[in-house]
Amino acid sequence: MPAIIPDPISLTTHHLHLCFRPTDAVLSSGTGFIYEKAGTSYLVTNWHNVTGRNPLDGACLSETLAVPDMVSTMFRAKGNAGTSRRENLPLYKDEAMQEPLWLCHPVHGRGVDVVAILLPIEIIDQYQLFPINRIEFDASFRTEVADDAFVVGYPFSDITYLQLPIWKRASVASEPDVDLEQLPKIFIDTATRSGLSGSPVVMQRVGLHGVSGGKLTGSEIIGRIRNFIGVYSGRIGKDESKAQLGIVWKARVIDEIIDGGVHGDVTTAQV
Repeated sequence: MPAIIPDPISLTTHHLHLCFRPTDAVLSSGTGFIYEKAGTSYLVTNWHNVTGRNPLDGACLSETLAVPDMVSTMFRAKGNAGTSRRENLPLYKDEAMQEPLWLCHPVHGRGVDVVAILLPIEIIDQYQLFPINRIEFDASFRTEVADDAFVVGYPFSDITYLQLPIWKRASVASEPDVDLEQLPKIFIDTATRSGLSGSPVVMQRVGLHGVSGGKLTGSEIIGRIRNFIGVYSGRIGKDESKAQLGIVWKARVIDEIIDGGVHGDVTTAQV
């Protein structure tokens, strides 16, 4: 059997189960990925994943009104990425679930549906982590509207073979340089499932790159280029007319969240 060599981006992702410890219940599933900053590693995902609430109005997403207090995911063994072990990460400091451990956006709070969870030193020391910002992307080439994009995550709750994600094709549907609704987000055109919430989104373009105004610049390359666009957080609205558009929070919000160092607030949209 030939060796399995996953795409490096696949290895950055984690299949998340959002749980409530007192009843041992798995409430939902989602996606997260590893990000490194100043020698420390974080698990990045959506605010609505860790709270079980709609970031627009704070309403519970579950019909049972249950919300998670723990995230459970698999971490890869050092020296053997095909072997994994499950670890449980608390989402709160306290049993009353009023002191979140995750960091949220320092300006917009849950208005930016992205959080960063500081990983315990025991996890960092014991397992092989694959931060997405360690990958050498083609950052000198800007993302453009109509570029292909991929939402890399876990659309279903079932564990996948070797804990490897699905790459769901999309396209960039709004101008990447524009902050929609004065928030750091863009739209992509794709049909997705809720389990992909929290996935990294990667632009991919194949062909001749570096041409400006139809003229060669001397810095052209031929082949495939990729860029990390941001964090997927689900489709717009519930009706079918909007279901094919999804929200991607721009990659820069991750640094803003970590640098801000503001812990989440489960009650208000602003912190």
